[in-house]
Amino acid sequence: MAVAAGALMVAMFAATLIDVILRNLGFQSSAHFFTFTEYALLFVPMLGSPWLVREKGHVYVEILISTLRGPARRRALQAIAVVSIAVCLVLAWYGFDVAWHNYWAGDKDVRTLDLPRWALVVCIPLGFLIMAIEFARLLRRGESIYPESAFERTKSEM
Repeated sequence: MAVAAGALMVAMFAATLIDVILRNLGFQSSAHFFTFTEYALLFVPMLGSPWLVREKGHVYVEILISTLRGPARRRALQAIAVVSIAVCLVLAWYGFDVAWHNYWAGDKDVRTLDLPRWALVVCIPLGFLIMAIEFARLLRRGESIYPESAFERTKSEM
C-alpha cells in the first residue's frame, strides 16, 4: 500500500508538471489532471497510513508520555494503543457505512470522469481498518506505538 501511495505521489507530481508546462506553452491542459490529483489526495494518506503505523512513523506527541516512568508509562502506552484502535475502528465503520450507502444509492461523482462515489470513498474504511489492525499487532506484541528513539533521552531515568 505504501508503494502504491508513493506511485500516486509521483503520478501527481508528473500530472502537475505536465499541466504547468502545457499552460505555459499556451496549450489547453486536460481537466483530467486536476481530477486525478484530487482523487489521489484522498487515496495517498489512506494507502500510506497503515505503513506509517507499522513503521512507527506516524505523527505523535510525547510530552505527557515522556514524563511517565516504568509501569505508568507502559499502561499509558497500552491505553493510547487501545484508544487508537477504537478510533480507527469507529472511522472504518462509519466509512464502510458511507461507502455502502453510496453503492446502493448509485451515487456518482460527476467531474471530468463519472465515477461511482463508493469507489472513491472505499479507501477510507479500508485504510482505517488496516491501521486498527497494525495498532492491534503492536499492542499484542507488547510494543510501543512510538519509535524507541522517542524516549532515548529519558531511558536512563526509568
